[in-house]
Amino acid sequence: MKPDFLLLEEDGEKPKKFFSWQFLCALGVFALIFLWANVFCDYSGTAVNKIGILKFATVSEPAMAEVKDPPSKAKETPPPLLLPNIKLAFVGDVMLDRGVKKSVYDNFGGDYAQLFTKVKSQLQSYDLLFANLEGPVSDVGVDGGALYSFRFEPKVIPVLKDVGFDIFSVANNHIFNWGRAAFEDTLNHLTAAGISYAGGGQTGTEAYQEKIIDVSGVKVAFLAFSEFKDGAVSSTSTKSGIALINEQEVQKSVSRAKSQADLVVVSYHFGDEYELAHNDFQQKYAELAVNAGADLVVGAHPHVVENPLRYKNAWVAYSLGNFIFDQPFSRETMQGGLLEAEVNPNTKLIEKVTLKKVFLNKTYQVENIE
Repeated sequence: MKPDFLLLEEDGEKPKKFFSWQFLCALGVFALIFLWANVFCDYSGTAVNKIGILKFATVSEPAMAEVKDPPSKAKETPPPLLLPNIKLAFVGDVMLDRGVKKSVYDNFGGDYAQLFTKVKSQLQSYDLLFANLEGPVSDVGVDGGALYSFRFEPKVIPVLKDVGFDIFSVANNHIFNWGRAAFEDTLNHLTAAGISYAGGGQTGTEAYQEKIIDVSGVKVAFLAFSEFKDGAVSSTSTKSGIALINEQEVQKSVSRAKSQADLVVVSYHFGDEYELAHNDFQQKYAELAVNAGADLVVGAHPHVVENPLRYKNAWVAYSLGNFIFDQPFSRETMQGGLLEAEVNPNTKLIEKVTLKKVFLNKTYQVENIE
């Protein structure tokens, strides 16, 4: 009998069903081809590692889902903020006695504020307002008997403060008309109201000392000197009094102020009354102040305006005339000057100076400024 694997149909028997080794080999080859086609090749026939792609996709999907900002540029430093110019205003003599006082009581019921009512808002618009206080503010003292002797009522102080005055020069020929007691009382009234003063003090040291006011970040130093000896003291005196024009003292004081402030303003009480042009004495000391470091020189005493001029890098207004005074005998004494100085707070320099006219009416009100 033949072995089973040799049995043929012609022998009349059907072979038994079994998987021959040939079949198994063929099946293995087919499986390998299928695996190659679906795992290691794409349908275009290009060999790629699909397993690797699948692994990459699986690992990277969360990272790909994150939205990242593009690299930012280095932050640029913003340009510095440029501040608008500040405005300083300077006027001449303020005298509130005699005919002015009479007019206030005759026309305004004793209300000194009415003298300024027409220009109050304009004056208040300035960042700083300066004037010469032509007499003591007090109800004490003894009249020295001068031909023209002034003393103002203390109730004018809150009016001056409300109008906008920030600082007064007290270095003049009338501040001692009622003696040392009235002078010291004046300083006390000003201090109590928060108004600064220059050119005078409770001691000689204070009289020659600069007063520095911070105006919107610009430090402005004020000094004041008088040509006239009434009430003058030396810088070393322990007595109260005013600063006298003296070459050495002016140079020393201005130089010291320049080292501590951005701008230096020097006020002089000098010159000849009713003269429209400055004299040699005025010119000498104006130039001396500028050469020592002053940026602006303003003057009073002539009662009329002497036009400002430029000297080197500074401005000089030899006289600003009357702001309020009872001198109706001429147009020039009833028209004063207001010097407006525009200061750049970024450079701390005076950029522009304008002289405006001040008009008084017959009641000694400031009618308008233009």
